Amino acid sequence: MTARVWTWSAAVVIAAGVAWAQQGHPPVPVPVPHLGPRVHAPLQPAQIDVIVIEAGAGDAGVDAALAGLAQLRRGPFAMFPSMRQVSRTTLPLGEAPSVATLPNGTATFTLEDRESSGRYRFRVHLAQGARGSDLTFVANPGQPLFTVRSSRADRAMILGFVVHP
Repeated sequence: MTARVWTWSAAVVIAAGVAWAQQGHPPVPVPVPHLGPRVHAPLQPAQIDVIVIEAGAGDAGVDAALAGLAQLRRGPFAMFPSMRQVSRTTLPLGEAPSVATLPNGTATFTLEDRESSGRYRFRVHLAQGARGSDLTFVANPGQPLFTVRSSRADRAMILGFVVHP
C-alpha cells in the first residue's frame, strides 16, 4: 500500500471513532499488552557431575575412567600425558547453590537458565581461601566440558562438568 492509502485509511478510522463518540457511545476499550517486568517460571532442576582430574607430566597414562572423554585428548589438555581422576561427584543443579569440595577449595554451582535450545547455562564460583572467581558455562545435556585450573608447566587440575536433566 502507498502512504496515501494508509493516510486515507487512518483518517476514515479516526472519523468513525469521533462520530461514534459524538453519538454518546462509551469509548471502545483497546487491549494493551502488559509491559511489566518479565517473570519467568522456576527453572526445572537438573544434576551436574563434577569431575576433578589431576594432570601432569610423566608416563602414568590416562585413568580408565577418563579414557572415553575425547575432549581430554585435544589441546590444551593433550599437553599432559598423565591424567588421574581424583573425584567424581553428582550434585543437584538448580537456582539454589550446590557446593563441591575440591582439593584446594570449593566450587559452588548455580543454574542460571535453560535455553530454548535445551542447553543449560550455569555459574561456577571457585573459592580458594580468600580468593575467588566466577565462571559461566553453557552446556548441552550429557556433553562433558572441561576447564584447566591451577595450571603449571608440569601439572594442572582439570575440572569437568556434565549436566543431566
